[in-house]
Amino acid sequence: MNRTAAALSAGLLSAAFAAGAAQPEASKATGDYAYRWPLQTEGENAAWQFELTPEVYAALIDPELGDFVVLNADGQAVPVARLTVDPATRPGVAQAPLPVFALPRRAGAVGTGDDLSLRLERDGNGRLRLLQVDMGAPASATATSATLATPAPAAPAPIDYVMDADLGRDPRRPATVDRLDLRWPETGDIHARFAVEGSDDLEHWQMLVDGAAVVSLRRSGSVLQRRDIALSPTSLRYLRLRQLDGDPVPGLQVTARRTRGGVSSPQWRRLRAAFVDTAPDAFGKGHLYRYRLPAKLPVGRVGVILGADNATAEVILDAQNGSVSGDEAWTPIGRTLLFRLQQNGLRIDNEDYALTAPIAAREWRLRSPVVLDPAPTMDVAYLPDRFVFLAQGNGPYTLAAGSRDARRDPLPVEQALAPLRSRLGAEWSPPMATLGARSEAAGTRAYAEKPMPPDWRRWLLWGFLVVGAAIVGGFALSLLRARKAED
Repeated sequence: MNRTAAALSAGLLSAAFAAGAAQPEASKATGDYAYRWPLQTEGENAAWQFELTPEVYAALIDPELGDFVVLNADGQAVPVARLTVDPATRPGVAQAPLPVFALPRRAGAVGTGDDLSLRLERDGNGRLRLLQVDMGAPASATATSATLATPAPAAPAPIDYVMDADLGRDPRRPATVDRLDLRWPETGDIHARFAVEGSDDLEHWQMLVDGAAVVSLRRSGSVLQRRDIALSPTSLRYLRLRQLDGDPVPGLQVTARRTRGGVSSPQWRRLRAAFVDTAPDAFGKGHLYRYRLPAKLPVGRVGVILGADNATAEVILDAQNGSVSGDEAWTPIGRTLLFRLQQNGLRIDNEDYALTAPIAAREWRLRSPVVLDPAPTMDVAYLPDRFVFLAQGNGPYTLAAGSRDARRDPLPVEQALAPLRSRLGAEWSPPMATLGARSEAAGTRAYAEKPMPPDWRRWLLWGFLVVGAAIVGGFALSLLRARKAED
């Protein structure tokens, strides 16, 4: 953005902020806050966005994240507010069911060099409607076809599953796929391993995932399941699941997490929780396993991995979103089944436990009816809170955070960004600014209770009362003396 456009955008944003809320205070000293971080920006822009790091979360004490401010080079506070668009629900990120064509593979054929002859048909929208494969043998023995209406029957030979990931995409901005969720009818146990490949022409394939296991096992009323395959974001039109081992999966259905071009997918951050201790459950016969995060993070997923092979346990997950001292009660989050299977060098662990809504908590624990030795490891995934600030004044800009008393004024960020989006496009978003190394501002003094200033009005009132009493006493004494003189 050139200087003129930046100035125009800054004027639009300033007007929008002024219409929605009062401007922040003209000056705020970093002495009001415990720590500061430089905000690293490149180029000239009217607004910037940034996300909070665990180090910033650890400095904040306000549950509403109000005890931080962004300052320009002159030490003046600039307008800043939460970016309220949730990346997990914004348009452009969706679950898309994909057509699946099951193609038996010639026994012993591995890799991507199979001798295949393909015939495909598309409908009026360019979607793959028919895929027929000939593997070099007589057609009566090896040719199969798969259509959306009539799925191919399962065969005892290894199976390839070809998917058209191009449904509904804008050819000018191809969507990307970064996860596949597999589903199939619950007809029995499934234990298989897949490789994932991608192609734009159904002839030349690129390896995307060299091996991922899926499992569905039922034992004594419990179900051990893992059905998702994560892959690096790809815009290749066709995807292929190559079954590496296990029995064919009849009735396989695949849903892809797809992100439309020009829209960033949710950037989950993953962090290992520190194991604190284990102890018997004082209110039951089970055992407790406590974990601690470096800060109160908005956790959306919890991954717990058992430490022993071929083990399983059903546990209850608790969180404590209060102080580290443990004064507040634990809140039950949910019950989940843990498992870890090891076979032929392949290890399969349970999926993450997905929370219905993010929970900001630092203390976590597991309640298990059996002893888990060694203790499980716990990872959490969270979407960092994002904020946007207006580039008022000269840079560089500084983030100052952590205060017992200082609070930032809330501002309507969506109103402020509306003029820019109307000119630059509805999908425009402020560029990212990154945080540099932390330095100390006021340090722990910012969290200390401030001494109460003397109440001068009270002391002044008492002074008036004393002076008034002295004056009244003086009048009374003079009257008494005058009466004595008359007598």
